Amino acid sequence: MLLRRFPIACVSLGFACLLALLASAAPQESYDREGYARDHVKFLVLQLDQWSKEFPHQFHLALMRPPVDASKLSEAAKASASELGDSIKFLAGLSNAKDLMTNAGFRGELEKSLAAAKDLNQAMASQRFPAGLQSDWDQIRSTLNNLARVYKLEMLAFLEAPGAGEGGRGGRGGRGAAAAATAAPVVPPGGVAGYIVDQSCAKRGKGMWTNTSCIERCIRDGDKIVLVTEEGKVYQISNQDKITADTYGQRVVVVGKTEGDIITVDSLKL
Repeated sequence: MLLRRFPIACVSLGFACLLALLASAAPQESYDREGYARDHVKFLVLQLDQWSKEFPHQFHLALMRPPVDASKLSEAAKASASELGDSIKFLAGLSNAKDLMTNAGFRGELEKSLAAAKDLNQAMASQRFPAGLQSDWDQIRSTLNNLARVYKLEMLAFLEAPGAGEGGRGGRGGRGAAAAATAAPVVPPGGVAGYIVDQSCAKRGKGMWTNTSCIERCIRDGDKIVLVTEEGKVYQISNQDKITADTYGQRVVVVGKTEGDIITVDSLKL
């Protein structure tokens, strides 16, 4: 009888152990999901903080120069960039909260940021601002919308600025847009065609590959320069000193020695 009962006891014990393991694993899985969501929000806030540092100052400078006509903007719109910048600073300070996903203070500050951004969004769509500034705003708006989506808040509308499709709006960003519209360069044997970008922007999608102002800022902050092809393949550049700032965000052909995903540049042409 003992021999007959022993397997059944073993099975019962094994099943009990399995249930115990599943019960202990469930909270851990839930914790990991929450940790991932929290890290994602912190990353978005970090991006906002970086992109918005110079934005209020550049916005106010643009208000004083043609073709922007500040007299056509409301006082709320004129103050919105500074209000948004201040609010984002508060967000950055609150982003280390352990209960970030449910923190009422963080959610309330995000609502303030979105309210200021709504006025700013209207202002940026009503005037012909420099392309570099418009490009920065597109990134700020997109990141704010990602945060709004996480916290189930109303997102900012996509409002196209006057002359957005004309290509020659001026400013640093226009250079990248014009490059994107030109014919593809001829690639000689042994050459690789792609865009000169920073490593971070290379991973954020094609819309960032011609965002010259963002690329310049990321490289200035220490990010590496890379070449990303139309298909999204990223090549590391071993001799970074061969790349000059006038090629950032440009579609180029690099000729040199390629080993795997590493290129040693001999020459580069637009």
